[in-house]
Amino acid sequence: MFFFLSSIVYAQSLPSVAVFSLFSNDLNDNISMTVDDLVYSFIRELRTYRIVDMRSDSPPLDFGVPDGTDYAFFGTMTSQPDGIKLELVLKGGPFGVTRLISRVYENSNRILLESRILVRDLFDQSIRLPDPDEPVFVRNRQEKPIVTDTSTLEEKALVSVTNIDSLAGSWRGEDGIEKIMLLRGGRGVAVLSSGVSLSLEVIVSNGDLIVRQKGSSNPRQFDNLPDPVAKQAVNVAPPLEWRFLISKDQKTLSGTKKTVIIKNDGKNILKMENDERPVSWVRD
Repeated sequence: MFFFLSSIVYAQSLPSVAVFSLFSNDLNDNISMTVDDLVYSFIRELRTYRIVDMRSDSPPLDFGVPDGTDYAFFGTMTSQPDGIKLELVLKGGPFGVTRLISRVYENSNRILLESRILVRDLFDQSIRLPDPDEPVFVRNRQEKPIVTDTSTLEEKALVSVTNIDSLAGSWRGEDGIEKIMLLRGGRGVAVLSSGVSLSLEVIVSNGDLIVRQKGSSNPRQFDNLPDPVAKQAVNVAPPLEWRFLISKDQKTLSGTKKTVIIKNDGKNILKMENDERPVSWVRD
């Protein structure tokens, strides 16, 4: 009981951050929503802030810090000749400081794979960032409303899974997987496009849904590799693992998949690198 109460007091003592949706006026809506969801999941990973999800609300007209919170988070995505610029802003704190960090990524996939570092550096107050000019999103605010369909944003906002059994049923949507069957009791099965079936275990940890391959690997799950290399991969590759949040309408699981990239010469594994990529599963 003491530990539980101490945890509550500690959480309440953390500075709070009002997180608003990323704004874009020239990118595909699906790309914008996917990046917004993933950036929010990276912010939720931070253990030194208390997160207040305000992505279904329009930001204050002056882009100030909402009452009752210590900081406000905003951001933009804009097309550039050499890719997509992601700009993130953190305002507030004891001295009312505005922190801004940005980077141009080659494409949206690079944003999904690499933006965790940008989020981490923005919120790490020990890292000194250049003094910002007027943020891009303030200059562009009148070009397009930040929230065009509040009901849709509300339904698609990601939240933690609280009941594993509520996920029971058929899911789909990931390349290379024909169907995922989630069963009651924390079990599941993934049917790959190669025809092989993988047993899954399903748990909730720190607010995230974790789906992990259970049991031995099968060479046919490495159908992108030559047969001799796939047989070696069975013995060295770690189990597949997914980490998800769920949309408020309970129809979409969005998050990341942990796997590996295996470099080979056609006969032997030369190098194996960890890989993490964004994925979504949609309820059938």
